[in-house]
Amino acid sequence: MAIEAQGLEIRIGARLLLQATDFHVTKGDRIGLVGRNGAGKTTLTRVITGDMLPSAGKVRVTGQLGYLPQSTHAGDSEQSALDRVMSARDIASIIQRMRKAETEMTSPDPKIMEKAMKRYDKAQQDFENAGGYAAQSQAIVMGESLGLSQETLQQALGTLSGGQRRRVELARILFSDADTLILDEPTNHLDADSIEWLKGYLRRFEGGFLIISHSTELLDETVNRIWHLDAQRSCIDMY
Repeated sequence: MAIEAQGLEIRIGARLLLQATDFHVTKGDRIGLVGRNGAGKTTLTRVITGDMLPSAGKVRVTGQLGYLPQSTHAGDSEQSALDRVMSARDIASIIQRMRKAETEMTSPDPKIMEKAMKRYDKAQQDFENAGGYAAQSQAIVMGESLGLSQETLQQALGTLSGGQRRRVELARILFSDADTLILDEPTNHLDADSIEWLKGYLRRFEGGFLIISHSTELLDETVNRIWHLDAQRSCIDMY
């Protein structure tokens, strides 16, 4: 349930973003990552999550990591927003079985329809046994807390605005029960009420997290450590 970096060095072409550095994020660490635009904050998070390779050193992640990147257009455009949120947990495979059976239940072939109905009944039973309906209610409440109405959650991802997609991905990460969170500008596209809810969620969060944010108010109310990525010296000052 931690992130541990050893001798981590990051370069973009000839430019050194981060000289060899050791750090860790463990349970209870609430870290705000700050620095001027272009310092390499987002690049650092991409290296930590494995989206990019470091120039040297290594990063080891234990436990489940939840990552909210700046670009949040992941997922099947025909998938509903609610299914996308719930895909963060193991019950996602059961939901896929139910959706496939639902489609086949409309077949004009009675044999296919009958088999699909049996598969749907079995998947629905598995969904209930896995606590799927309680999880679904939790996902809906979380979505509403982030400004996504129940009507919006039923829409396909492809019909949503960029801001709505961003909120869906944030809800998905928070719903995932991850041990450690990395959130890149999580307040983007959130209204005041949703930001207040997010602050409360992070204050109650028992794992560790690292947040990139330009909101000093968010950092003041949620973090207990600040990492300043110094673009001139290519190092992290930790306070």
